Amino acid sequence: MTTPWEKYNCKVIGEAENGLAGIELISRLKPDIVFTDIRMSGLNGLAMIQKAQEFVDSEFVIISGYNEFDYAKKAIALGVREYLLKPIDDLELEKVLERLVREIGKKERLKHLYKEIQTVDNNKLLYFREYYSSPSGEAQDNYVSSAVKYIMGNYQKDIGIKEVSEYLHISESYLSRLFKNETNYTFIEYLTYFRLKKALELLRDKKCKIYEIAHLVGYGDARYFSKLFKSYLGITPREFRDRLS
Repeated sequence: MTTPWEKYNCKVIGEAENGLAGIELISRLKPDIVFTDIRMSGLNGLAMIQKAQEFVDSEFVIISGYNEFDYAKKAIALGVREYLLKPIDDLELEKVLERLVREIGKKERLKHLYKEIQTVDNNKLLYFREYYSSPSGEAQDNYVSSAVKYIMGNYQKDIGIKEVSEYLHISESYLSRLFKNETNYTFIEYLTYFRLKKALELLRDKKCKIYEIAHLVGYGDARYFSKLFKSYLGITPREFRDRLS
């Protein structure tokens, strides 16, 4: 089998005789694509992939002589892109390679876009950290945890601290004080950051209109949503999507 690697701007940077050697090689070389068999000495291909995914973001392709459903099911669960059966058809392999190179290109553009966004001076969202309750489980902490869970389940709706405090049966002022002390954000700051973070995820879906995304994250006015988005990220939702393309 002769694969025209150069045609797809690829090159072979290493080969391993077994799964253990494969892990060492993947760890050291950080390849974009890994082709592997399933049955190998020391560590089988599926176990090698699972281990490798702890430290690389590679695309994995299984080439195997075994057409067994269990293998394919495990491969899918691990996010394996392709499962090719031996003997490999050269044309089929090239099509797989073409798809993978295209996918890697998308990932690289996305990484570059996020790096660009991180360099924007007024990107407030960059420093947002979601709140997780402490192991102590104190009463105050429970109120804040419940408020955060309420946001997670209802951020698409027109909500504010009034609705949450009523849900928790405590006063707005008490919840406001607890929330700020525990999370270092005001309630409205946290809600805004959370909504904009969800908006970033939704903007990756080209089928979803920007005004629809505004509604999906709790903003009935799309123009207000766009202004808010720009004030926090330095670019408009449309500019973000255009760069993503």
